[in-house]
Amino acid sequence: MKIYAPNIHLFAFQLYKGANVDTTSVQADDIQLWQSVEKIVHSTLNQDLHLSQRIDIHKEPESPRVDLLKDSEVKDDNYVVDIKGKISVDNKQQVVIKGFAQPLRLHDSYGLWLNLRRPEKEDDGNPTEDVDIAFLSKLNPNNCFTLETNKEKNKFFLGQTLLITAWLTGAKDEKHLSKIAEECLEAVFPNPSQRPPLSRQGELFGSPIFEYGLFSQLPNYQHVLIWLFRDNKADDNFNLCYQELLDLFFFRTKVVKSYQDSRETYRLIASAYQDIEDAIDNLPNQGEDNEVTTSELKDLKNKLKELPQLALRYTRLLRNLEDYQNTIAINESNYSERLQQISGIIENDELLFLKTFSQENSPFFQKQIQADLGYFRHGTTLLEQAISSIRGIVEIEQAERDRSLENTIQIVGVGLGAGAIVSGVVTQHIDKPFAPISFHNPPHPIVTSLFWSVAATLFFGWLAWRWTQRGER
Repeated sequence: MKIYAPNIHLFAFQLYKGANVDTTSVQADDIQLWQSVEKIVHSTLNQDLHLSQRIDIHKEPESPRVDLLKDSEVKDDNYVVDIKGKISVDNKQQVVIKGFAQPLRLHDSYGLWLNLRRPEKEDDGNPTEDVDIAFLSKLNPNNCFTLETNKEKNKFFLGQTLLITAWLTGAKDEKHLSKIAEECLEAVFPNPSQRPPLSRQGELFGSPIFEYGLFSQLPNYQHVLIWLFRDNKADDNFNLCYQELLDLFFFRTKVVKSYQDSRETYRLIASAYQDIEDAIDNLPNQGEDNEVTTSELKDLKNKLKELPQLALRYTRLLRNLEDYQNTIAINESNYSERLQQISGIIENDELLFLKTFSQENSPFFQKQIQADLGYFRHGTTLLEQAISSIRGIVEIEQAERDRSLENTIQIVGVGLGAGAIVSGVVTQHIDKPFAPISFHNPPHPIVTSLFWSVAATLFFGWLAWRWTQRGER
């Protein structure tokens, strides 16, 4: 089947500002987004765009949206880099491909709108010929329009939307809209494993549009739109509000990215919650007589060191989850605001296809995170109770041991003091000579002194022990 004037639009976004990120030392060549543009243009047209040399990423912001093209590169108030080249069809015919790259800074992110298309008219003003749907594969060789999402290589990447537009060639195509859209998808993504599944279909500005990518496959989520123009209305309206649509895709990407990150945080919290339960289950058990051994007391003290650290990590994860929820709410509000602006530009047009995201998907994301927070907040209470219980056991046991040690010192002190006094009295006769040991001879004063010292120590120690026992009762 054939289509007319096919386009591929890439809307891609990357954070440029975040916590502990020094943006002043960053150069344009270091930004993965601009490197991706070079890769795409080189792969399709075998050209070098040199976009990094043509933009100023440190332009002072005058508004949330900043065009990054250098003033010297701007012509006729056009802040895009025009692209033109040729590609080979069937290894014979060379056809003209045009497009543009628009680099932006949007709020806390870099934005890119890249377009490659078969123009509607040739350079001589004549309409271009219809092309086979398979022509779209020439615009996405080696799937170059799917940007690198590996966190290790591009940890600031937020996401992308790929919009494929084409004109229907006649009334006969109305009977095969789904088939045309499916063939377009297959042409852009020849590899079935890279092809996102159909999510829904509808109409936008009076022309059929198909959306691909399921949130149930969030780790591998890719957002693709195929929009088939049946008349000038859709094309004209698209040109009227293209900047608002760019913002719309940006806020949508921020919402989806926040929800993706929240699922990773959810897994970390679930793991931490299990660690909490394991730590509590592994607490030393008291014996039947409710006495805590020295080994158990040591284990309890170690737990008092471990659990607060676990609580701190757990609290931070909960805070991160709340931050994602807030980010989704803010960007959903911005998304809805842009829809209102589009409604003001294009009167009497139904935007239900675009409203579904803000009315259904984004609220679902927020409810899911709220449910997660409601469940996992119990972990904080569980930790606090465990720490309080362990601290109480340790303090009671330590107090009892301190009191026992104090009693022992008192007993020994009283006994030794009494023994010393008695010994001092007896030793007044220590200068007497030793007599042979016999029942007829009295014991030497040293022996007597030693005997009465030991006896007095034991007796008065026993009295001190009895007194301390009475005090405890």
